[in-house]
Amino acid sequence: MPDGSPLVVFDLDGVIARTDTMAFLLQKQLLSHPLRAIAGALPAVAWFALHRYPRARPLLSRTLGRAALSGLTADQYRALAVRVGTSLGTDPDCHIPEGVAAIRRHLLAGDDVVVTTGTEALLSRTFLDSMGLSDVRLIATTIRFGPRMVHYENHNLGPGKVGGFVDRDIDLFYTDSELDLPVARLSRHTVLVNPSPRLAGRFRSQIPSLEIVRWA
Repeated sequence: MPDGSPLVVFDLDGVIARTDTMAFLLQKQLLSHPLRAIAGALPAVAWFALHRYPRARPLLSRTLGRAALSGLTADQYRALAVRVGTSLGTDPDCHIPEGVAAIRRHLLAGDDVVVTTGTEALLSRTFLDSMGLSDVRLIATTIRFGPRMVHYENHNLGPGKVGGFVDRDIDLFYTDSELDLPVARLSRHTVLVNPSPRLAGRFRSQIPSLEIVRWA
């Protein structure tokens, strides 16, 4: 990373990935076993019912993740994450072309490009590498597999994302999520992708340097 290069940060889902990458993996895993599907039904319903309440979403995300992944070994999860990440990363229908083009443009300009995401690290790294974005740095959720339960070591979601940027100022931040307001407040300029009127209003009220874009 060149010293003094602009720091440009991208959210993953809704900015680069058209699919919610972690939700896709969790859904696939829940549906693979009836007992997991039953265990995950309540947090899944709560996740969608409470999507307008950002403070609840990190807890619901962890609950859903534990319901879907507990009982797997680290090796089993690794195989699943690589399989799903490769499938999504090589499917153009899962990419947002304008987001991918923006990343490539910033890389070509010599910017320090970082993707920050609540998606688990191996899944998101495989997704990016499969798209040909192996040069992009990544800050993502990390998990550990115990004998019976999945443990979230670093849940890189909502306010948890801020810790990845304590040492440098963010020059430009691309996001589509209200959960990313804490990071947007740290950025000199924010690009908000495809917001609803409500979300646009929330960002305008808190982020002084804001650009809104409509991507396909």
